[in-house]
Parts: sequence; structure tokens; C-alpha cells
Amino acid sequence: MRKPTVFLWPLLALVFLPGLLLASSIKQADMAEITRDARLIFEGRVIGTRVEQAPGSRAIHTWVRFEVLDVIKGDYSAPVIELSFLGGTRGDLTVKVSDMQIPAMGEHGIYFVEDTGRRLVNPLVGWAQGHFLVRYDRTLKRQMITTLDGKPVKDIDLSARRSAMAEISHGVARGVITTDTPDRDMIDPAAFKSLIRGVAK
Repeated sequence: MRKPTVFLWPLLALVFLPGLLLASSIKQADMAEITRDARLIFEGRVIGTRVEQAPGSRAIHTWVRFEVLDVIKGDYSAPVIELSFLGGTRGDLTVKVSDMQIPAMGEHGIYFVEDTGRRLVNPLVGWAQGHFLVRYDRTLKRQMITTLDGKPVKDIDLSARRSAMAEISHGVARGVITTDTPDRDMIDPAAFKSLIRGVAK
């Protein structure tokens, strides 16, 4: 028998009522906003996950445990941190949130965290917009920063501002300059973190 799967569209707030689900799309932000709105920004690696389901509820949360490699913004001194993401699989029930990717075991990234104390649908500012990956390019023999969908980041324009008209995010904040092909001009993790620290001061 196939496991039931519940799909949820992009959310800023969830209301679980019989036959009713309130949802709204994620707006595009600029990198200065993403940095400013993050309470904690850190480089980390996923070292574990656990899934919880509240008794009598269909709400499932996946707790992701990160090894904290470097704190870029915020006051956090512990060697690990756990963040809760809505969704996951427990028993015969799978809950998926559209346009949201839960960090996977072993993932190495830089995370812009909205709040470490509250259970949110997605704890990262702007969802994918505040979720970057650190990957090693074997051809160039060095680390690079990519967006969540794998596009290499060439540079960050922190002066870029989002339009006065509300725009829907496609997973990349305004000011993130990407390229289709990795090259030696791509920004590396040290330079990326230096730019973010300059704005976060």
C-alpha cells in the first residue's frame, strides 16, 4: 500500500481546519534585507535529523541538527544547533511543503535563520533565499557557493533593492549574481562571509 502524501503550497502561516488551508507565496527580498532580518547567520553541516508528529495532528516537523562551523552574525556559542522545518515522513504519513527543501544529511551550507526560538514553517529568512550551499568543485579544485537549486554564485550586489511592487520569489534573492558555468571568478565561502559580515555590523 502506498503511503499517503500531503502536499502544502508555499506558506507564511498555516491553519489546520477541516477542509481549509490558508497559504500565501514567499515574496522576493534583497540580500541586504535577508541579512538584516536574520537573527543568526552561520556556516554549518547537517549531522542528524529527527521527525516529530504532535499526537492527534497531521502536522509533521523535521528537526535538523547542524554542526556550527562559523557564526557570521548573531550571538551563538554552542557547537550544534537544531532547527525545525514543517514536513517529513513519520510512519505512513508524508507531509511536503511546496517550494521548500529540508536540509539533507551531510549538507554543508550557509544559513540565514529568522528565529531560533520559534517553530516556523521554515526557519530560514525568505526560505530558499536564505539557504546557500558550500560545494567543492573538482575541476577548479576549490570550494564555491551555490544557490539552493545549484547555481554557482558569482558575486553579491548588496546595493540591489527589490522592486517597490511585490514580486514572488523564485528562490534567489535580488542581488545574488549567478552563473551557469563555474569559473575562477566565482565567489568563495570566505569572500561571501566577509561581504555578509560587512552588512551585518
